[in-house]
Amino acid sequence: MTVQNFILLFIFISGSTRNLAQNFERLDIPVQSEGKILNLPFTGGLRSGQFSNIDFDGNGVQDLFVFDRNGDQVLPFVKTGPIGSLEYRYAPEYISIFPKMRNWSLLMDYNNDGVKDIFTSSSFYPACIEVWKGHKDNNGRLSFKLVKFDYGLHEILQIPVSGGYTNIYVSSIDLPGIADLDQDGDIDIVSFEPDGSYATMYQNVSKEENLGIDSLKFIRKDVCWGKFAENQFNDQITLSDDAFKCANGFVGGSNPGVRHSGSSLCIFDNDGDGDMDLLLGDLASSKLKRLFNGGNNTQALMTSVEIEFPVSDVKADIDIFLSAFYADADGDNIRDLIVTPNQVNNAENIQHVWLYKNTGTDSAPLFKLVKKEFLIDEMLFFNGGTHPAFADIDQDGLQDIVLGTTGITGKMDAKTNRMIFLRNTGSTTSPSYSVEDKDYLRFSQFNEFTGRFAPTFGDLDDDGDDDLLVGDSQGMMYFLNNTAGLGEPMSFSLPLYPYMDIFVGQNAKPQIFDLDMDGLKDIIVGEKNNELDFFKNIGTKGFPLFNKEVSQLPNTARLGQVFTSNDFNTQNGAPVFFIQEDEIWMLLGSEAADISAYNMIEGNIYNIFNLVYNKIGNINQGSKVTQALADIDGDGYYEMAVGNERGGLVFYNTIFRKDTMSSITEGVMNSESIFIFPNPTSNQIFVSAPSLFGPIILQDVQGHDLLELKNNEVADISQISPGMYFIKFISSKFVVSKKIIIL
Repeated sequence: MTVQNFILLFIFISGSTRNLAQNFERLDIPVQSEGKILNLPFTGGLRSGQFSNIDFDGNGVQDLFVFDRNGDQVLPFVKTGPIGSLEYRYAPEYISIFPKMRNWSLLMDYNNDGVKDIFTSSSFYPACIEVWKGHKDNNGRLSFKLVKFDYGLHEILQIPVSGGYTNIYVSSIDLPGIADLDQDGDIDIVSFEPDGSYATMYQNVSKEENLGIDSLKFIRKDVCWGKFAENQFNDQITLSDDAFKCANGFVGGSNPGVRHSGSSLCIFDNDGDGDMDLLLGDLASSKLKRLFNGGNNTQALMTSVEIEFPVSDVKADIDIFLSAFYADADGDNIRDLIVTPNQVNNAENIQHVWLYKNTGTDSAPLFKLVKKEFLIDEMLFFNGGTHPAFADIDQDGLQDIVLGTTGITGKMDAKTNRMIFLRNTGSTTSPSYSVEDKDYLRFSQFNEFTGRFAPTFGDLDDDGDDDLLVGDSQGMMYFLNNTAGLGEPMSFSLPLYPYMDIFVGQNAKPQIFDLDMDGLKDIIVGEKNNELDFFKNIGTKGFPLFNKEVSQLPNTARLGQVFTSNDFNTQNGAPVFFIQEDEIWMLLGSEAADISAYNMIEGNIYNIFNLVYNKIGNINQGSKVTQALADIDGDGYYEMAVGNERGGLVFYNTIFRKDTMSSITEGVMNSESIFIFPNPTSNQIFVSAPSLFGPIILQDVQGHDLLELKNNEVADISQISPGMYFIKFISSKFVVSKKIIIL
């Protein structure tokens, strides 16, 4: 690296996070699907949403706060259009006001100050609740501050027990019920205990003890609220006939206890009689149960069960583990009902956000199903995890997108994995996209034994056009040769699978790139495990060849010694190499939702890449982030398409200038003037190279320097052991690597 480049790198690293973030703005690009312009294309998808109302813009109309349990993502939607309509604007400008949250998040105004507060799973302690108090300044700007207590563990809700305190328990997979159960003006909580089939009611006694409007003091009031019991192994409900006696819980075999497995609770007055009823979702069911409270506000007793809710309309039926949310969806100040899966990864992901319009009143609702794709029908949404790749498929000079997915999960479509083609229908300065083919190249035909398709394009066979390589969930790759020729719309041969018998482990995400700058395209593969694999092209121009064993040199499973995972040996790395200012850079998406940037890569494949920034632009789109780069608007900078496990796609500007590749091209051209004789050899070697190359180094396949060779001179190599080696021709801006065999 030159001194100038080092200084630039130092400035880049030393620059503030604020300056970086300002250069990674979201992009709004017109998108249409099936002839319809999408109004909410770039939310990033929605898999297991949790819905609450909040007035973001202070206009008195209730907007929607959505928290997606898949990826722990905040999705703000501002109500637009007339009252009674379902028109919204996606408003990502409000995301930053919310704290980092996980598992679940519900908004309630616990202190009755007119500003919603946050109840969410604790970021400090497992199975606990933390509360963030909402506040609006004089300009109406929202903010939230963590509520802390002066007893026990300061950051979580607790109850007194045995002279100390214990947490209000909420399993990480559950959704608690939060409502004013006793109608005394403060918020109470219902949640299942870890070792029982009963729902515990935690009463807020702030009113009873005159503790003030901002207080949150809870006691365990009822160990089996409503006196019902839920079966451990299915969704069976047992009722009690006594308001003061718990129903008999399920006891199976020799196990005298019942272990709770997973439930969601939505509590409100279902029948207009003034007490609180329950909508209950269960881990083992695709339905909801409605439990009617025949007791009163202070002594709940569930006296009847509606087995499949609602009996008056289309029954909620979504695989699997449903949750329900009583929220105003159309701005008429009458709360509706939204039903969606509470399961993160394996639940149904097609027609999975059901909106029931409340045609009754807020205190005596009557629900009618009006939509099964609430909000998602306006999104650029592809059901499962997405992996984008840019390519000019139709050769019109515009960058199209091919997107791999994890597929559709539903009752009729079990894991329909596929690829999608988005055609760029805009111009060189103003891109727009149209969803043209939802099963590109008919990849769904491979659905039975593979999936999680990850496409990448590159001229692997050096014939002038880009070929297609597709990684899959099995850790192997499909190769599709582009037979069209230079300048012609891409046309592919039948897939070769598994390509070169290469296997890397689950969730292969490849890229085609000449990483060692020897004029031959290599393959770099990210995977589920904590590894980044490099497969060197050991063939010749026009005839690529790869050793299938990543553990056998010159391949390596420790490329750049890059490891992004922390607590678990799971990286799901998604690498993208590119040229920026005559230097190779890498972006790496990961399981942990962040995108990292690395440089100092040339001539350094077997050593440590330099981590420049571990959270590029503070972009966080959820788990298993993937990305692709292209200059789609002709401004000389790369734009970035980001995929994620939630099934969507988001575009960003970047700070990375699109390199003309003049110096890299110059290096490849000059590599043609490099002369090595003889090869193979045994005792002597003669090398000749253009004068722009400085050191010429003989290295072993592990990257160790063995001998410095002199240009245009014969060198004695009789002391070098037989085997394969590389000669590195190093200039100020690039490195050319040539293979040599010593006999």
